[in-house]
Amino acid sequence: MLPMKRAALLTLWVALAVQLAWIAYNRFHANAPLNQWVWPFVLTSGALAATSGRVAWIGTFPRIIIALDFLLAVADRLGSFGAPGTPGVGWGDFAHFTAYTAQVNSFMPAALIPTLAVTATVLESVFGITMLLGLFSRQAAAGSAVLLAMFATAMGISGLSHFQYAVYLMAAGAWVLSTVDPSPLSLDAVIARWSRRST
Repeated sequence: MLPMKRAALLTLWVALAVQLAWIAYNRFHANAPLNQWVWPFVLTSGALAATSGRVAWIGTFPRIIIALDFLLAVADRLGSFGAPGTPGVGWGDFAHFTAYTAQVNSFMPAALIPTLAVTATVLESVFGITMLLGLFSRQAAAGSAVLLAMFATAMGISGLSHFQYAVYLMAAGAWVLSTVDPSPLSLDAVIARWSRRST
């Protein structure tokens, strides 16, 4: 196994164990809410870790969960699910998302916050679309891993909990996806098959 893949898998196992410990603690003590994608991602990333990424189709599920998490978050901040304050809506408009960006990046100069909000939105849109389609899968997964790790770290520095969204776990899962072959259910796999047939 390649050193990068081994490191990614080890990180995924550690992130999975820590996330499960946090969920168990919260279940019995704090009762903090979980993001709707946490349990599906815990299960699919567990399957990815257990198979060491050798079963290509398993990677389809965490890839799609990460993609949908990105794309639905972008849709929310663009007001697609309702106005701010509507039940089930996180932000409702870009102004509220920018305020959240300031909260997550409380250690950054205020002048940079609008740029960070726009940059995050662009990156989440690009990575969300490419991950959903399975196009440039490894590159999109690597970029997603970096973006998610930066988000989780910023949350921690700012005193916020990243566990309710399983951000480090998603970052570790994306890192593993960047080291494995693309899923058969991806445009990358379709393009590779078409290339082999045409040669």
